[in-house]
Amino acid sequence: MVGSSEVKEKARSIGFSAVGIISLESLSKLPVGDVEGVHTLVPAVDELPSVRSAIILGYHIWDPVFNVHTLDPRWRGIGLHSSDERFEFHQLYSEVVGRKTWQLAAWLRELGFDAVPAGGLPLKRAAPLAGLGVQGKNTVVISEEYGPTLRLGAVLTSAELEPDAPLTRDLCGDCTRCIKACPTKALNPHEVAIKRCMVYALESPESNDVDEDIREMADKLIIRPTAGSFIECTRCLDACPFGKKAKG
Repeated sequence: MVGSSEVKEKARSIGFSAVGIISLESLSKLPVGDVEGVHTLVPAVDELPSVRSAIILGYHIWDPVFNVHTLDPRWRGIGLHSSDERFEFHQLYSEVVGRKTWQLAAWLRELGFDAVPAGGLPLKRAAPLAGLGVQGKNTVVISEEYGPTLRLGAVLTSAELEPDAPLTRDLCGDCTRCIKACPTKALNPHEVAIKRCMVYALESPESNDVDEDIREMADKLIIRPTAGSFIECTRCLDACPFGKKAKG
């Protein structure tokens, strides 16, 4: 047997800053399907038929370098975001979170439980159910302590763990700093026009569904450490008043 407190202690020892648990019942209510051609959400039971709980994990990124992306130079002409795309794309924070979720899953498996990192959960919807934060007007999960600087992961497990209470308090109130900070006007309260987002534009360098003015703005504003990499835009995150004390 393993308890929720033991799981949380282990997750924190691996390096996660925030940990919450949701039940199978809550998992079954999460949305599934295609998300604007960018990602496909799948039911938790499709990823792990024996699933009884999901451990939702938040990793605090304390330095902008965590937001670096790099694209395989072979992307040209293959059509990014298509179902048959074959190329390498890396985000540093995704690599770090992914490695750490595997560590937690491996530990649970050593204890005799089924466990796998979740690849198809809507993490921004799952995190509030686990008490990690609320989904802000910029659509990103905002923690009272860490603001929008948590990067999310999840582990599905057959262990039946005590779920956490959802966090339902409104942290945004009348604040619209994130919306005003977006240079491409991609944000409305709790909505993002993904194809007006500079990050999407840079992840889709030859896609014809990105307007030219977005590409021009990205060329001017985005930092490129090398010709094949970029640091994603975080202007809407930087504008958030939560989490400032957690930086550094």
